[in-house]
Amino acid sequence: WGFSTRSIGGLVMMHGDDQGLRLPPKLAPVQVVVVPVRTDDQAVVGYGEELTEELQTAGIRVKLDVREDETFGFKINKWEVKGVPLRVEIGEREVEGNKLTIVRRDTGEKQEIQADTPGVGVQKLLNEIQENMFAEAEAFLKENTREAKDYEEFKKIMEENRGFILANWCEDAECEAKIKEETKASTRCLTKEGEEQAGACVYCKSASKNRWLFAQAY
Repeated sequence: WGFSTRSIGGLVMMHGDDQGLRLPPKLAPVQVVVVPVRTDDQAVVGYGEELTEELQTAGIRVKLDVREDETFGFKINKWEVKGVPLRVEIGEREVEGNKLTIVRRDTGEKQEIQADTPGVGVQKLLNEIQENMFAEAEAFLKENTREAKDYEEFKKIMEENRGFILANWCEDAECEAKIKEETKASTRCLTKEGEEQAGACVYCKSASKNRWLFAQAY
């Protein structure tokens, strides 16, 4: 199967929300963005520069946003839309307390961590986000995958729920064409779990060696 720009579309549709993109940390070009509350405060900016350097040394893809032509609020919205997994907000309070205020893009949760070993704390959060987003996607897939034991059930699922349908298919192209004509669903892929799951074809009742995933293509 072709791994092309469609994979990007799948990524956006699977993980995006009303605020924009949500990128898994392992795929995100920028994993952490550091946003000073004020760019005219040299102590705050310097704190951000030190933090950025430490995170880079720890192997984290990080960007320090010190643009002066955008407000703090605009920057927050901008990086949310771009889907950066972690946003670090720093101001006078963080500098004085040697802390970091961190916002997770996946949940919107805001928390404070000590800045003594920022690379360790930030990497731990990135790992948690990666695991959480994968678990969310896996749960969504399971919730939207249904098994059809016969063609009436197949049609009912397509009328009421859609999503993915697990069903046996005889692997005859003419049979699949009829299913698509009547329900708009066609085979999407044969998973490892579906291999050698013998049964009767959901449409023509002929012998079937494998159980396939059906869905409507858009």
